[in-house]
Amino acid sequence: MDGENLNWQWDQGPIGRMVKTGYITLRREMEELLKPTGLTHTQWSALGVIRHYPGITPSQLEQILMIERPSVTSLMNGLAAKGLIVRKDHPEDGRYKLIYLTDEGVKKAEETQHFALAVEERVKEGMTESEFVALKALLVKMVGVFEKG
Repeated sequence: MDGENLNWQWDQGPIGRMVKTGYITLRREMEELLKPTGLTHTQWSALGVIRHYPGITPSQLEQILMIERPSVTSLMNGLAAKGLIVRKDHPEDGRYKLIYLTDEGVKKAEETQHFALAVEERVKEGMTESEFVALKALLVKMVGVFEKG
């Protein structure tokens, strides 16, 4: 098998594989845009979330980003080391930390927020507007099936 080019047909597999392939394709495109910024995809996502929800807790961030607690800790440590976030004690419960963007974090989030739109525009190049709207609606519907239990 070494050196052989497999004729892998990802589009013939189960829906989970197809969704994963689509996600990875989008993520790779985003990572290319992010390379010059020094941010990872997850760091970029976190900056956007924190920008919209200043004072978010790590557990809330864990739910939104769909990552495990140790990953949130590592993510926060990395963003703090870059000077993009600060963690502050919760005013009513010292067990909790609240996460805020620094001025530099706000600047980085604002400079890179258009990347999501740029990737969406690439997706739209391959489909009509109605197909794009339908794709988003179907993904929402698919997730909703599992949220209902």
